[in-house]
Amino acid sequence: LKNSLDEILAEELPGMKSCLEAKLFGIGLEAYTVGSNYFYTGYCAKNNVMYTLDTGHYEPTENVSDAISALLLYVPELMLHVSRPMHWDSDHVTLFDDNTRNLFSEIVRANALDRAHIGLDYFDASINRIGAYIIGVRAAQKSLLQALLEPTATLRKYEDEGKLFQRLGLLEEAKTLPFGAIYDYFNMKNNVPVGEEYFADVEKYEAEVLSKRN
Repeated sequence: LKNSLDEILAEELPGMKSCLEAKLFGIGLEAYTVGSNYFYTGYCAKNNVMYTLDTGHYEPTENVSDAISALLLYVPELMLHVSRPMHWDSDHVTLFDDNTRNLFSEIVRANALDRAHIGLDYFDASINRIGAYIIGVRAAQKSLLQALLEPTATLRKYEDEGKLFQRLGLLEEAKTLPFGAIYDYFNMKNNVPVGEEYFADVEKYEAEVLSKRN
């Protein structure tokens, strides 16, 4: 695998950026999975290659965001493959949950938006595909907005001054700051449906287009 990657990445491809993604689990494989997390982490760090974090491939109790600050010390850029796991089954609709919020918070706190590429990947055949797409996109947008609105400079100041209870207190207060109103205002100013207003458009498209497909 190493020799193959060496040969593949030796070719210069103008306008293209290569990234590698570990295989964290293999269905039906018991003893050995080619391209483990350890292999690809080491390979990307040694060869200055972009590393991919697929948030849908981690066990639900793992915090993918914990890897951000460590990886950024050794790899040039990160590819964020934003999805949602459900008990080892990946690619469920991205939600505005702790894992997604923490992922974007760590990128913003590391001042690494210029080193992170954000891609969304999810599906759920049990619900309307357009609705799933909108839910996931809005979840990512809200997570990024909340991260950008965090009073990071003040939090760092408290940390530097040893004011740890103040830091924790401000982190708690920040959780209920009215960022949702800012998100709604941004959508309104750009003629994008606010809140659940998009439901009607999705339902109309389903009735007029999706329901007529074989």
